[in-house]
Amino acid sequence: MIFDILFLPFVFFIGLVTSYEDIKYGKVRNKWIILGLSWGLLIIVFFFIWYFIASPITRYYHFEIQNLPDNSPISVFTVSLGYLGRVVLNAIIAFMIAFLMWRSDAWAAGDAKLFTVYSLLIPFEYYWKSFLPYFPSFVLLINIFIPIFLYLLIRSIVYFLRFLYLKISQPRVTEKKKLFDKKKIGERLKSMGVMLLGFISIFLFFGLLQKPIKNSFNIDVSSLQMFIFAGFIIFSGSLAKIFQKAITFKIIIAFLFLMLAYGFSSFPSATWQILKQTIQNMIIFMIVLGLFRASIDFHILKTGSREIKIEELGPGMNLEETIISEIKKDGKYYYQHIGRIYPEGLTLEQAEFIKKWLKEKKKEVEIIKIYKPFPFVAWMFFGVVITLILKSSLFHLFLNLK
Repeated sequence: MIFDILFLPFVFFIGLVTSYEDIKYGKVRNKWIILGLSWGLLIIVFFFIWYFIASPITRYYHFEIQNLPDNSPISVFTVSLGYLGRVVLNAIIAFMIAFLMWRSDAWAAGDAKLFTVYSLLIPFEYYWKSFLPYFPSFVLLINIFIPIFLYLLIRSIVYFLRFLYLKISQPRVTEKKKLFDKKKIGERLKSMGVMLLGFISIFLFFGLLQKPIKNSFNIDVSSLQMFIFAGFIIFSGSLAKIFQKAITFKIIIAFLFLMLAYGFSSFPSATWQILKQTIQNMIIFMIVLGLFRASIDFHILKTGSREIKIEELGPGMNLEETIISEIKKDGKYYYQHIGRIYPEGLTLEQAEFIKKWLKEKKKEVEIIKIYKPFPFVAWMFFGVVITLILKSSLFHLFLNLK
């Protein structure tokens, strides 16, 4: 209860303020991040010190101030050092995961820092129904992304149905632009095929070696499966480039062959059962993931961008990927003047260089497309509220509904 009283008001305050500013201004100010981190770390340091001085202070208060008899029973309130250590460890892992997601363009820097703040401030009791050792805030990560994915998926389906209705009711109206890029779809199918083999290899590894590892090293690796599974999903955009490489395919095939050889020679019936179950589940997952990502691409193409004049391009804006790809073809210019473009948008210098390039190379083009800002911070706070209410992940809730 003491952590609820000390942390939850800050969680709601920071969540409401940052959500409002993200919707209105499209950014998260660092002062709210610093406030949340400072408060959380201050409380942890206080309880760390209190752990060592709680007993003498409590005894002094009861026996010297209240003058209780020497044999009176007293209770000393402290917080376990192990709990404080797990809180800090969870926040550190959350920061590392958030940093990797920022580097892989999964979200902006402000979103990554805010996720770390939430991970530090939300008490562990709000994860207990699907608690994961070392990184319980993985539950929060799931509850942030699932509502966003469902929202985008529903919007994509609605817009796609409306698109089909207009095509049928107005047959003369033709769509000039391609709905999907066949080359992009082909590359994605190839990477997903390699990813499928990678999943099969990993689940075979856990299924066959879980007990031997636990017996030999007293380490339960079963909880790592969900981390790896989520990692493949969250970093699928960045991993796609890796999966397209021939060396990756060779490594996965070699690892899969070793797992199958070990399994069929040691546990033939169990290996066959694990292999069959894994293939069935992963094929379904890959089909669903492929359809989902295709619908998201459709959503971004049709509803997630807007047109502006080249002169209006400025800092904080995100260009459509097709424009970035064209500029990247001019490799020397791109790497010398523009460099890496982060999810939070263009810098002032990048915007000026891109405007100059477009005017020189695309003289006939006056209008370009940029992505509309998405209020990710507000959705993140929505995921926080879901976590506080359910004390579990939405994924765990869906499994229990079966």
